[in-house]
Amino acid sequence: MSNENKTGKTFIGVSIIIFFSKLLGFLRDIVFASVFGTTILTDLYQVIFSLPSLLFSSIGTALSSVNIPDLTYFISHRSQEERNYYLSNLFAHISLWSSLICVIGIIFAPTITQIIVPGVTGEIIDIATTLTRIMIPTLLFVSLTYVTTGVLQVHGYFLLAATISIPFNIVIIASLVLKGEDLIFLGYITTVGWLLQFLIQLPVMIKEKYRFFWRIDFRDEQIVNIFKQLIPILLGNSLLQLCLIIDRSFATYLDEGTTAALAFGSNLFVTITSIFIVAMTSVVFPRLSKYCLDLDFKQIRLLLANVFKVLLFILVPYLVLVVTYHQEIIGLVYERGAFTGESTVMTSTAFLFYSFAVIGYACQEIFNRVYYALKKFRIPMLVSIVCIAIKVLLDLLLSQSTGIIGISASTAICLLLYGIIMSILVSREIGGFLRRDLFFYGLKLIMPVAGMIMVILCFKYFINGGIILGFLLPLTLSGCLYLGIAYVIGLHKTFMN
Repeated sequence: MSNENKTGKTFIGVSIIIFFSKLLGFLRDIVFASVFGTTILTDLYQVIFSLPSLLFSSIGTALSSVNIPDLTYFISHRSQEERNYYLSNLFAHISLWSSLICVIGIIFAPTITQIIVPGVTGEIIDIATTLTRIMIPTLLFVSLTYVTTGVLQVHGYFLLAATISIPFNIVIIASLVLKGEDLIFLGYITTVGWLLQFLIQLPVMIKEKYRFFWRIDFRDEQIVNIFKQLIPILLGNSLLQLCLIIDRSFATYLDEGTTAALAFGSNLFVTITSIFIVAMTSVVFPRLSKYCLDLDFKQIRLLLANVFKVLLFILVPYLVLVVTYHQEIIGLVYERGAFTGESTVMTSTAFLFYSFAVIGYACQEIFNRVYYALKKFRIPMLVSIVCIAIKVLLDLLLSQSTGIIGISASTAICLLLYGIIMSILVSREIGGFLRRDLFFYGLKLIMPVAGMIMVILCFKYFINGGIILGFLLPLTLSGCLYLGIAYVIGLHKTFMN
C-alpha cells in the first residue's frame, strides 16, 4: 500500500510539473504570436521548427522507450562497469549517427527546405534555408536529451526529468522579448535551448556514477537491437506528429498565415490534451506492463475498460466546451499585438477541428503501449503507415478546396481511423474490452453533460455579455455543475480504481 501511495504522490507531482511546463510553453506561443502574428515569417518558423519539435522529439522518445527496459536490466543483473559500458556505447552511437545526419542535412539544406516548405519562393527561401541549417543540429541534442531523461526516470528522478523543458521555454521567451522579430536569432536560441535541456541533466548522471568512454562497439548486440526496434516504435508512435508536419507543409500553398494558424491551433490542442493523456498513460503503463508480462488478459481488459471510462469523463466536456467556445478561447489566449481578429478566426477553426483528433490521439498512446508491452512493435507501425497514406491523400483532395478546415479535419479523421483499427486489433489480441458496463457508464454521463449544456445555452441565448458573462462565467459554472452532478451520481469513483 505504501508503494501505491508513493506512486500516487509521484504521479500528482509529475502532473503538476507537466501542467506548469505546458503552461510556460503555451506562454511562449502567446509571446511568439504577439510578436509575429500570422505572417509568412511565422509560417516559416512553425514549419521548420516542427522538425525538432515534432519529428526529432519522436525519435528521442523512441530511443528512450527502447533504452529504459535495457538499462533496467543492466542495473538489476549486471555490474556497474557493464552498465556504464552499455550506456556509453549507446551515447557514442547516438552522437556519431546524429552528427552524420546533421552534417548531411546542413549540406542539403536547400533541398530539404524545398521539401518542407514547398510553397515558398523568392527571397524568403533564403531565410528558410538558413533557418533549416540552424535547426538541423537539434537532432543530436534532442536525442541525447530524451535518452538522458529516460536514465533519470529509471533511477527515480521523475520530478527533475519533468522540469527540463522549463528552462528551454524561459530562454525562448527571453529571446522574443529582447530581440523581437529576429527570426534567425530565435532559431539559434531554439537550438541552444535543446542543448541546455541535455546539459542540466548531467549532474545527476555524475551523481549516479556513470562514466563515458566514448568508444564505439559496432558489434554490440544490445545496441543493434535498440536500433532495430527504433524505426517500428518511431513510426507507430508518431502518427499525430507526422500529420501535423504534413498539414503545415500543405498549408504553405494556401493564403499567408494559414501555416501559422494551424501551428497555433494544434499547439493549443496538444498543450491541453497532452496534460491528462501523458499523466494517464504514465500511471497505466506500469500496471499494463506487469499484466502483459504475466499474459493476464483479463486484467488487461479490465484496465483498458477503466481507462476509457476516464477518457469519456474528460473528453466529452472538453469537446463540448471547444465546440461552443473555440473562437472565444483563441481570442482570449492569443489575440494581442500582431495577432489580429482575422488571425483568431483562422486559428480557432484549426483548433476546433484538431480537437476532434483527441480520441484518436488517446487511442494511439494507449493501444501502442499494449503492443509495446507485449513486445509486438510492427503492428502499430503498419497501421500508422496506412493512416499516413490516407492523410496525404485527404490533404491532396481537400487542401485546395476547403483550406484550413479540410487540412485540420483530415488529421482528426486519420487519428479516429487509427483508433478504430487499433481497437479491433487489440480486441483480437486480448479479447473484447469494450464491455457492457462501459456503455452504461456512457449513459450515466449524459446527465452531467446535459446540465453543462443547459448552463451554456442559458448564458448564450439569454445573457448577452462580454468576455466575462459571455465566456468565463458560463465556462466556470458549467464545469462546476458537470463535476457536481458527476460526483452525486458516483461517476468519480472510476478514478479511485
